[in-house]
Amino acid sequence: MRLLALDSSAASCSVALWDDGKKEIGSPVVAHHCKFMDRGQSEALIPMVDSVMEEAGWAFGDLDRLGVTVGPGSFTGVRIGLAAARGLALARGLSLVGVTSLEAIALEARAEDGNKDTAVPDTLFVALSAGRSDLYFQIFSRNEDVESAFPWQAASSPGAAMLEDVPGQLPQKGLVLIAGNGAPLIRHVLATEKRAAGPGHQIIYAGGPGLPDAAAVAVIAAGREPETFGSEPVPLYVHSHYARLPQGRMKEVAP
Repeated sequence: MRLLALDSSAASCSVALWDDGKKEIGSPVVAHHCKFMDRGQSEALIPMVDSVMEEAGWAFGDLDRLGVTVGPGSFTGVRIGLAAARGLALARGLSLVGVTSLEAIALEARAEDGNKDTAVPDTLFVALSAGRSDLYFQIFSRNEDVESAFPWQAASSPGAAMLEDVPGQLPQKGLVLIAGNGAPLIRHVLATEKRAAGPGHQIIYAGGPGLPDAAAVAVIAAGREPETFGSEPVPLYVHSHYARLPQGRMKEVAP
C-alpha cells in the first residue's frame, strides 16, 4: 500500500509518503518534508506534496490511501489540511483516514536524553499548546496489542485546560511520560509550585519539538481502517466556542 499523509494542524507543516513494500529493506516512509511555521500552511502544503511526490518518483495514480490530522490544533491549520486531503481523495477516488494531532505526537514520544534508560512509561500525557495559556491534552496507556503499529491506547478523551489547571489532570501513579510542546510549560509549573511526585509516582519528559508530524500520521493511517464512503474525517475541535461550523460537520469534545 502507498499512502500520502498531511499535517498542518499546529505550528508546522509536513507531508510524508509511506510504502509498506519498503518495510523489509528499510523505513516505509520513503519521502518526508517538514517546515516549522506559525502561519502560511495554506501556501506551503501543496508545493510540499508536489515536492515529495517528485522526490519519490510517484504519480498520484500510484497512491492507495490518504492520511490527515483532524485536530485538535489551529482552527485554520486543521481546515487547510482536511480541505487538501478531501480534494485529493475526491479527485483520485482514494480512501481517507483521520488521525488526531495528539495521536501523532504520542507515536513519536521518546524520553529526553537524561531519561533514556528509564523503564517503559506506564502512561503518556500528551500536551499541545492551544494558545491563550491553554493546552490540549490526552492521556494514553500502553497498548497490549503487540501487533499494533501504535504503541498506545487512549485512556481519556482529548481535553483542554488552562495551564495552571493541567497538573490536576496528570496521572497520579506509576511512571508518566509527558510529551508535546506543552511539556516544558507543565514542567515549569510543577517546578514553580514545587509539586513532588508521591511514592511510586515519577514524571519524565519527552524530547523533540513535540508537534504532530506527517511521518507519524502515515504510520498510524496505514494501520487503520479508512472511513466509510460518505463519512470522511471531520475536524476535531475541543474548544467548541472557538469555532462554529454547520451542524453535523464538526466533532466536538467537551473539556
